[in-house]
Amino acid sequence: NIFGRVKPEQKRMLIRALKNNGHVVAMMGDGVNDVLALKESDCGIAMNDGADAARNVSELVLLDSNFDSMPMVVKEGRRTINNVERSASLFLSKTIYASILAILFLFINCKYPFIPIQMSLISSLTIGMPAFILALEPNTDRVNGKFLINVIKKSIPSGFTTIINIILLMLISSLINIPNSEISTIAVIITSYTAILLIYKISKPLNLLRKSLLFIIITLFVLAFILPAGRILYSLKILGANSILILLFLIYISTKIFKLLDNLIDKIIKARPWWFS
Repeated sequence: NIFGRVKPEQKRMLIRALKNNGHVVAMMGDGVNDVLALKESDCGIAMNDGADAARNVSELVLLDSNFDSMPMVVKEGRRTINNVERSASLFLSKTIYASILAILFLFINCKYPFIPIQMSLISSLTIGMPAFILALEPNTDRVNGKFLINVIKKSIPSGFTTIINIILLMLISSLINIPNSEISTIAVIITSYTAILLIYKISKPLNLLRKSLLFIIITLFVLAFILPAGRILYSLKILGANSILILLFLIYISTKIFKLLDNLIDKIIKARPWWFS
């Protein structure tokens, strides 16, 4: 529908109607009669040569007073929000499992399975590299949902899957005599595998860049375990038969738990979105 000769109050009513229907609404204006609608909208956009009142209540001012700038503004906003959302989920996932495991191992009589250089390997390949590349990638997908909910939804399955894996590893190692060096190596591998599951999830749909990123990450991890210099640098060991069986079991469990938690978190958020609002 097209509305002409609209009063300021009616413009505000139009904005409210769109917002009530679930839309994120931007309002562009340059006069005093647009102020009510600019304030009501999610994003007010004013012209630089417009009224002072319109500029003061707007979040964005077009310095060239040209509507032609808006498509590029929207594309840049989508790229920033979508890419930061993906990168934030990687950082939050590590924060979740690192914090909970650090507290947990204060109260249990077990040696912490990681050493700092191993965490550097995990962080650089599963957080630093993908976050840097994905943050700079062009992305014009429409922004859906709320930023915080989307980040939590993506990061919780990976974080808690890692926690469950480490707990299972420590329980199994208490029943089977495994050297601490092999326990540490299994912990690095299974934590990296879970992180790669998250990277794969946030990278879908896969394109050439994202496929290349996954391939490079996996290749660098494999080289770190194969090359003697990598094993010495990161204190990794060749696994024995028992350790390999435990690792394969944890990889299977990790895949199942990740999918289960992913579906569970999705259902919880859909059923009770007000928990995260």
